[in-house]
Amino acid sequence: MAVVQFINGLFGVSHPLDSVVEYPNSENVSRKLRKLMSDMVIIINRVHAYHLEAEIGDDENIVIRMFEYGLAEGLRTKIISDGGQKISVRFPNARIIYWETTERTPDEVTLSLEFSDGGSYDYIVRAFKFLDYGIKDLEEKKLALLLPFYVLKLRKRIKSAKNSAQRIELGAEMKVILGDIISTAERAVEASLMSETDGRTVVEYTEKLYRELYQGYDELKEADVMLKDWILTYSEEAELRGIEKGIEKGREEVARSMLARGMALPDIAEIAGLSLDRIQALTQG
Repeated sequence: MAVVQFINGLFGVSHPLDSVVEYPNSENVSRKLRKLMSDMVIIINRVHAYHLEAEIGDDENIVIRMFEYGLAEGLRTKIISDGGQKISVRFPNARIIYWETTERTPDEVTLSLEFSDGGSYDYIVRAFKFLDYGIKDLEEKKLALLLPFYVLKLRKRIKSAKNSAQRIELGAEMKVILGDIISTAERAVEASLMSETDGRTVVEYTEKLYRELYQGYDELKEADVMLKDWILTYSEEAELRGIEKGIEKGREEVARSMLARGMALPDIAEIAGLSLDRIQALTQG
């Protein structure tokens, strides 16, 4: 479900949340035996293909590589018609995610294809500038799967800080960011916008990326301690949510068994510990 919401939010589409999601092998080999591997290709309902490339900074050649990847992916599902005289190749819908940007980072990149007969075609890929959005924006756009990468927000500033006092200030800012990431993931799980597994993955990757980027800064130790406490609390609450869901499921199974025996709905509600509205819903499900 979270992946479908992610695709919907990033590409502005509206696939049903119960859509079938596939991850085809994105490794292809060119005619010159050069390996081509895209960052990610996602297929929704076996028809709609989405190609994602992630960049930490500007890369003027990214659109060329994306065209190559898109062509390789399109050839996997090519359609041959008119007795072999026509070949149709459908490119995936593509996006570049820029984790960090500069003044030169474009909103979209274009590869202009010029043909010897004078014809031309522009292959255009739009960009998603990640740090242009706040954590609240990501939540509203249903892009919670990207939350771990928000720890990049202070990377350049911490790296270029001139003294310890500046890094201490940035450490305080980092605590706010980490807290917002974890609480946003928790809200997404509670609202069933992400599964419990997805929520745990977001929290785990937040910790991994944070450690990778900031482990050597003593001034961020307080943020480090806070992160450990938040992760422990999140894990404990996640375990409790799992227990509660298990109990709820057990009550529903008891209620279904009694429904099958023809017991009165108010009696079932009292014995199973569920509301009458929930029992009535079970009769329709």
